[in-house]
Amino acid sequence: MSLMVDKMDDFISATINSFKRKNWVDLSLDKQHYIFFEKFMKGTKTRRPHQGGSNIEWKLQVDKLDNAHWNELYAVDRTGVKDLLDTAKVPFAKASASWSYDLMEDSFNNSDKERIIREIDVRKNACYSDLAELMEDSLWSAPSSSTQSPRQPYGIPFWIQKSTTTPGGGFTGGDPSGFSDGAAGVKVSDVPNWSNWSFNYDTAGSRDDLVSKLRKAITHTKFKSPKPYNNLDKSGNNDWAFYTNYDVIAELEKLLESRNDNLGADLAKYMGSVLVKGNPVIWVPALDSETDDPIYGVNHQVLAWHFKTGYDFVEHKPIAAPNQHLVRNVFIDTSGNFVCYNRRRLFVGYKA
Repeated sequence: MSLMVDKMDDFISATINSFKRKNWVDLSLDKQHYIFFEKFMKGTKTRRPHQGGSNIEWKLQVDKLDNAHWNELYAVDRTGVKDLLDTAKVPFAKASASWSYDLMEDSFNNSDKERIIREIDVRKNACYSDLAELMEDSLWSAPSSSTQSPRQPYGIPFWIQKSTTTPGGGFTGGDPSGFSDGAAGVKVSDVPNWSNWSFNYDTAGSRDDLVSKLRKAITHTKFKSPKPYNNLDKSGNNDWAFYTNYDVIAELEKLLESRNDNLGADLAKYMGSVLVKGNPVIWVPALDSETDDPIYGVNHQVLAWHFKTGYDFVEHKPIAAPNQHLVRNVFIDTSGNFVCYNRRRLFVGYKA
């Protein structure tokens, strides 16, 4: 039984999130998998809500009092007060995607409900594919400047800066290019401990090169407070993920194979099984075009997607298009940004 035109909007609104009764194959996506939707759209560690406002703000303790000292009887006290806090601030970015239909389309008229649902699902899926590509590209890139318009999210290469200053490894990842006030409005020249760890390597599949420097980076970026306090970054807890391209993954898999004389008949036994300190080394298709073969060490206790409440990939009801009274547009909106509470718990290694 076909639907009348005046009933189409109500039907689509009611079935827009229904399960598919007919499946199809999607050949439109360019990447093999998408880290943003796999990692940042699940759980509470990697995605966090925020109520209203135009920015995400948090406090950084940037100094010590330096009043502790040994003393003798009748010694003069050492006292003093300093401005210990700085405010880090990250703006919300906004993204939209949409799909449309015309009430007079052949696929909607003289069709059964199942065919209409399938057509809706395909278009909605294509809309989410657009968002997946947009979010993935943003995750693995950095805005060109603080004044870029429209505003772009602060991806992982924004928070984790490469540096050639200390090839063996050090906290030398400085301010992002185009951001004169520093990442989140905090300059490394003012707060040296706002730097991330960076190192260079020559050979990915070497225990004495990349693997050794990875171990050093993980050790030096683990901070634990001597006295518990209300800590945003949960120091002492680790939720590592190591993100890199296929070239690095392939070399690390070969290194594993070279250490095992009992591989049996499986010629790719360690494919997708590379771990460092019990945490996965994850292939990022979006990084395959990077010729310096970066590997990003991300502790997800301190880096997550922060979204504005009410705009977490919200799907709106169909609305009439301007000057097209039979055309309906369906919009999906999101607003948020990637936020790093503590840059010195992140690192990057790459071929200089």
